[in-house]
Amino acid sequence: MLNPNNSIVRVRELWKSFNGVPVNENINIDVNESEVVSILGPNGAGKTTLLRQVYGELKPDKGKVTILGMNPSKAKDKGVMSVVPQEAWPFNLLKVTEHVEMLVRLRGVPKGMVKHCVSEAVDAVGLNDYRNKLIDELSGGMKRLVLVASAIACRPRLIILDEPTVGIDAQNRRSIWNAVKSARDNGSAVILTTHYIHEAEELSDRVYLINRRILMEGSPSELRRRLSWVEIRSDNGDKPIRVNWDEAISVINELVKRRVRFEVKEPSLEDVFIEVFGGGHEAK
Repeated sequence: MLNPNNSIVRVRELWKSFNGVPVNENINIDVNESEVVSILGPNGAGKTTLLRQVYGELKPDKGKVTILGMNPSKAKDKGVMSVVPQEAWPFNLLKVTEHVEMLVRLRGVPKGMVKHCVSEAVDAVGLNDYRNKLIDELSGGMKRLVLVASAIACRPRLIILDEPTVGIDAQNRRSIWNAVKSARDNGSAVILTTHYIHEAEELSDRVYLINRRILMEGSPSELRRRLSWVEIRSDNGDKPIRVNWDEAISVINELVKRRVRFEVKEPSLEDVFIEVFGGGHEAK
């Protein structure tokens, strides 16, 4: 149950169309402090359009977005949110710490806090050894880390990350995961979009599945429980089978009697994604 006293973002009955084609239809979303909320859906589902309305780049055709009771423009002016858009790139002619400091100062963070929280954010994403490097000298993945460091520095009340780990190797992706968890644990609300479904499962307190409209919502564990099967994989050469738990017990007992090695796999968030959107959509 959401606690309205901890609410950071409220989206109510939001609609957005382009050239008469609906992209967002009657969207209702809440995000609380100390919470990571993922918006998942196939390509073209309206995820980025939704986020652009949350952070004020687009205006809804109908409906309302409030951030701490303010409209997005006022919230941005107050410095309570930071954003990493999907297509963003850092300023190449700045050093890593200069870039993070610049964006922190633009959010209006008091001067006395800047140095410490910039250093903390750079370290959190694993860029401490590159803090004085020109961004132009960094790899594409490290440039993405600079953007994430700039967003999480000084712990804004709301952090919006649109595909933050796209094109990033596994080690740096883990650095971003740890930074997102740390921001959440220190009170920030985080909105995330990603095509890496296991990433959303790792990070999210709640998930919204969207294809123009909200199709399903809940914690990863709640969504997984909507699938009633378990998958049994054995070493006897048979194909994996999916059965309900009552049937699984009989299958497992038979495998044990035959001394066949096996494993039981419960549904994942990716399985839910494929069930809702079909197997033809990207689900990494």
